[in-house]
Amino acid sequence: MSTVTPDDLQREIQERLRQLPPARWVQDMTEYYRRTGSFRPQDLRRLLGDPTRAVEVSSKASLASCFSMKTER
Repeated sequence: MSTVTPDDLQREIQERLRQLPPARWVQDMTEYYRRTGSFRPQDLRRLLGDPTRAVEVSSKASLASCFSMKTER
């Protein structure tokens, strides 16, 4: 009987993810960059988030508060 360790499981998941092709929007973004040398605004927003929204950094933040803020939006 073999025992699967968490490390083994992690390695298996990573290997399966490596075998997946990139998402279609990533392929489109890469192709656009190859052709033009720049990224489309919608691709940057998808990767980096909305630049018009503020990001709050605080030592008082907790994981629970982050999730509650996410569900309120």
